Amino acid sequence: MASPTKSLSSNHRMHSSTEFDLVFKTPSEKVHSTSFLVLAKISNDSPGTLGLVVGKKNIPKAVARNRFKRIVRESFRHHKTKNIDFVVLAKRPPKTETKATLRRALDDAFVKIAAAEASDDH
Repeated sequence: MASPTKSLSSNHRMHSSTEFDLVFKTPSEKVHSTSFLVLAKISNDSPGTLGLVVGKKNIPKAVARNRFKRIVRESFRHHKTKNIDFVVLAKRPPKTETKATLRRALDDAFVKIAAAEASDDH
């Protein structure tokens, strides 16, 4: 079995505000966590895209913001689903949160949304 690529291709990322607005205005699923909110929407013409909203107000240090984005992209890459667009909004993370707990929470969120969307289709 081939290993997954180490990067997220451009067609799996959201670029314009209109792409973000489609998910923000009418999300079909939401998953809350202590350090993030995931919004998801089914999009029939999309390969499954990811948008990130990580502000300085919530994560002041650039190193921490970049780490958060890396972990989110990695989790998304392993749980990519066709036709579902995700937007992940960063919240102020607890001081005790580790990379492993963040990754586990993101994995759970992506799996939960994919399962909910799959059950809605049937």
